[in-house]
Amino acid sequence: MQDMEPDMKPFALFRPLAALVLAMACALPAAAQTGGTSTHAAVHGLTQSQVIAHFGEPERRHAPIPAQGKAPTPPIIRWDYGDFSIYFEKRIALHRVDHAKSAE
Repeated sequence: MQDMEPDMKPFALFRPLAALVLAMACALPAAAQTGGTSTHAAVHGLTQSQVIAHFGEPERRHAPIPAQGKAPTPPIIRWDYGDFSIYFEKRIALHRVDHAKSAE
């Protein structure tokens, strides 16, 4: 604090507190920050069997989308439910995507 302007010294005391608050905010899951639930986190990492146990059989199972390009990547699989779809890489869930509500 020796090299600081004299009028900036009081603010130097708040730097550790500001760093702590920032670290805590970054550590909170997105759902906790918004007050809702994270649908992505609810399915991420589940196996297909676990998804069926939790949500039941999907309304539609799409054929795997084969890898494109030169880099070897596994196929992506999509299962459709009423209001959302779940995407899998091999047999592991990656994302849940909620469908947009249509204006009626």
